[in-house]
Amino acid sequence: MKKPFFVMLMCAALVGAFCLPALWAVDAPQDMVLKMPQGTPTKAPVKFSHAGHKALDCKACHHNWDGKSDKGFKCSDAGCHDIFDPANKSDVKSFYKAFHDMNSAKSCMGCHKKAKADGKNAPIACNACHPQQ
Repeated sequence: MKKPFFVMLMCAALVGAFCLPALWAVDAPQDMVLKMPQGTPTKAPVKFSHAGHKALDCKACHHNWDGKSDKGFKCSDAGCHDIFDPANKSDVKSFYKAFHDMNSAKSCMGCHKKAKADGKNAPIACNACHPQQ
């Protein structure tokens, strides 16, 4: 009696772990270029690969996303990181800070810094993400 129940429980766990997440998968672009939405950038745009970050939970970066809608994907969305003034880099709503906050795991630099400390290959030098033009 216990063995069939255990087998059914394991099958349900495997289906839940591997099949169900695919039903809610978002069609994220595989490769994209991250550029400053307005103003004059001081560095080259960043080539970003969603495929290279597939091990992460989408909400690690898209922290205001509800997990269902098409809203809350862009850092530059109104009310999120919509300050584009290069002189104002420290404001929590700064577009710059969304990517470069060394103390936030929601930021590229913060996440890469933590990954590097954990022994993973994560670029943290400016020109690793912003190649010379």
